Amino acid sequence: DALPIYESATLSDIRALIRKHEAFESDLAAHQDRVEQIAAIAQELNELDYYDSPSVNTRCQKICDQWDTLGSLTHTRREALEKTEKQLETIDQLHLEYAKRAAPFNNWMEGATEDLQDMFIVHTIEEIEGLIAAHEQFKSTLPDADREREAIQGIQNEAQKIADYNHIKLASGNPYTTITPQIINSKWEKVQQLVPKRDGALQNEQDKQQSNEHLRLQFAKQANVVGPWIQTKMEEIGRIAIEMNGTLEDQLDHLKQYEQRIIDYKPNIDKLEQRHQIGRAH
Repeated sequence: DALPIYESATLSDIRALIRKHEAFESDLAAHQDRVEQIAAIAQELNELDYYDSPSVNTRCQKICDQWDTLGSLTHTRREALEKTEKQLETIDQLHLEYAKRAAPFNNWMEGATEDLQDMFIVHTIEEIEGLIAAHEQFKSTLPDADREREAIQGIQNEAQKIADYNHIKLASGNPYTTITPQIINSKWEKVQQLVPKRDGALQNEQDKQQSNEHLRLQFAKQANVVGPWIQTKMEEIGRIAIEMNGTLEDQLDHLKQYEQRIIDYKPNIDKLEQRHQIGRAH
């Protein structure tokens, strides 16, 4: 576990502490000879039967014990620093990996959101079917996208797990990106909500285009009948104007008969015009 003084330290803080500790160790090593000299002098006094040897030995032993304790504490501190550095390096690598994968995924979600809300104008069944096919292709990528989202969130969770287990208080936010797991989840939920809305809009447009196509076919079928009929009648009336035979009364009756036939046929022309107007309204 990280020592309390390291709990809130960043990787750069720990590395600075390690450099300071290395300088301290170098300074400590420089005093090794002095401690050995003290021990050697005490030994020499013992060999000379110095009268106060017990007192010298006691002081010498105290110095050696303190030196050993200092060495042990120094070693323990180095281990703690190196352990914390290793943990923070692992977390830092996870943060970097998270940032590398979160950025393109975030861009993909923003692009998808824009595409799903894109307005479309089509005039044929083929055009709407092309849009539907593209949308279905997009939907087929969603499972892979969701797995990528979970993998990205897993990286963040792993970093937090390491920190929690070792009692490390992470600085707020990822140092490599401002894209938080919350942002990713929020944008993903928006994509999930927009997909069925796009489904509905495309389906409505397809229904509309199919209705239009049906109207166009009906119009064409009726126009193919009405058009030639009008052309034939115009030709017949043209001939009547040229070939005026019989009395004026006979000619007038003949024209009245043509007029009546045209009047009788007019509902077909009105129906054709009605279908034309319905088609334009769609």
